[in-house]
Amino acid sequence: MRVRAPGSSANLGPGFDVLGLAVARYVWADHIAKIAYEAAGGTESIWFDFELPPGRGLGFSAAARAAGAVLAKLQQGHDTAEAQRLAYPVVADIEGHGDNAAPCVFGGLHVIAGEVNHRIGKPMPGNLLFWVPDMETWTDHSRAALASSVDRADAVFNLGRVGLLIAAVYEQRLDLLATATQDRLHQPSRFVDCEQSAKAYEIALQAGASAAWLSGSGPTVAVVVDDETKPVVIDALGESGDVLDLAMDETGAIPTPD
Repeated sequence: MRVRAPGSSANLGPGFDVLGLAVARYVWADHIAKIAYEAAGGTESIWFDFELPPGRGLGFSAAARAAGAVLAKLQQGHDTAEAQRLAYPVVADIEGHGDNAAPCVFGGLHVIAGEVNHRIGKPMPGNLLFWVPDMETWTDHSRAALASSVDRADAVFNLGRVGLLIAAVYEQRLDLLATATQDRLHQPSRFVDCEQSAKAYEIALQAGASAAWLSGSGPTVAVVVDDETKPVVIDALGESGDVLDLAMDETGAIPTPD
């Protein structure tokens, strides 16, 4: 039995640790998946394969863990929906970040509030692009650079934009995304440590993108474009990294043919 799981793009600008969406780039069970596989009750040997680049802020570890945990639950006789439901707490516990775990397990766009995970019934409006440089960052290192407390004005700034982002998604309003994806809690610090990502973020917006954000902890930058600006933004970003044109994955971790 094979299981594939999608990658993810977390935070979505202001939604630090609470928003994430699944992306159509996949991992099949691997060595990271083995830990989740065994934690979910799996007992067989498993192999791995992946097309999702590790260490780029696209949810590689969460996808691998999702694939492993769902595989274990499927082997125990559960159908796909039940396997996902049972696998999610295992993946979230090991991963430590529900905004990555939920999209990788279930697909789609998710809001995380503590133990509560809610899948939003709409996709991100527009087209998704991902600028991926030839370098890696690691979440633990990136998170260690963040302040342990935030100014009230910055908290209010982000709260307003998270609310606006949810409204923009439900109403499919591209025109709201530029403001809705602004952030003061994590991106400024991370951009200081990754000037390439900061430059790509600015290039995308200057080229006409509707929105951009640091995917996960970076260095990948996620970009939203309309049909008209898409080729212009791809050309502008292509000089400094690979540009992936990816849909949002809707299925999550599922069994696939051998």
